[in-house]
Amino acid sequence: MKDDISRRSFVKKSAMLGAAAFMGAEFLPGLPVSSSGSLIAAEKVDLSVVNGSNFFQNTFKAVQQLGGMESFVSKGSKVGLLLNSPFKNYGAHVKPEISLAVVKMCYEAGAKEIYLLKEGYSGYWQRSKLATEYADEIKSLKPGWENFIDHMISDAVTLGEPSITRTLLDCDVFINVSILKQHEGIGYTCSLKNMMGTSSTRTNMSMHFGGKLGLSFFPDVGYLSQCIVDLNTIRRPDLCIVDTTEFITEKGPYGPGKLAKPHLVVAGTDRVAVDAYCVSALGLDRNQLPIIKMAVQRGLGNSDLTKINIREVAG
Repeated sequence: MKDDISRRSFVKKSAMLGAAAFMGAEFLPGLPVSSSGSLIAAEKVDLSVVNGSNFFQNTFKAVQQLGGMESFVSKGSKVGLLLNSPFKNYGAHVKPEISLAVVKMCYEAGAKEIYLLKEGYSGYWQRSKLATEYADEIKSLKPGWENFIDHMISDAVTLGEPSITRTLLDCDVFINVSILKQHEGIGYTCSLKNMMGTSSTRTNMSMHFGGKLGLSFFPDVGYLSQCIVDLNTIRRPDLCIVDTTEFITEKGPYGPGKLAKPHLVVAGTDRVAVDAYCVSALGLDRNQLPIIKMAVQRGLGNSDLTKINIREVAG
């Protein structure tokens, strides 16, 4: 990936940090240290990337590099959690281990209630070996997808009054947990596209079948992309987490299809930057994707990865 640090760099950086902890930071010139000799936290991280096969623990690590979940969730808060979990085929949904890590972090940070903004497929949580251990947390999750309201977007280009879940507007903290995967229409699914999970089936159908190119599921990619951008103006996620571990590279968004397995968990607060980073794992150029270009033009975020602080580490 053009903008990514290679796997070799991941290992090298991790080895340096491990050596610093073992031998003392003075043996590694260039690493910031305190007067006591301990490592000082680097400047603010905008995009956190963790590589490795323990997806549960790596989700914790990805969020910790951004300051920890307590930076986003305060005690007594109501969290709206948008999980891309309706699709059953492997590589087409967020791994439940990643979702469980987010739930656990939210409760540890003091969340009072967690609402799911999109219903998952039957048996979603049970696909994880951790489902029994975290059965109480799973049971505590509340449905937040049942009550839809029409919401006017005053500056919409194509999507004037979508029907969205009221919980999106009511929750104190909004966390968007998506999976990177191929999409037959707009090219990819990630944080921006995942916002369609907050709107009703009626609205989503109008987005898919609208435009000027006739009736089909993806008649007008530009129109669909613009609708998604309009939808994203309703509320900015406080935190975005992307399952970039194992995902379909064809026949998206449903699958089944061939899988890519970069084993990355990505986290950030800028949904555009998150998408811009992740799409290269699908072999896509962020500068050629209509949805990313439209989102930048709309002021939703930054796609220039040279202007944000990215921290990539091994899990």
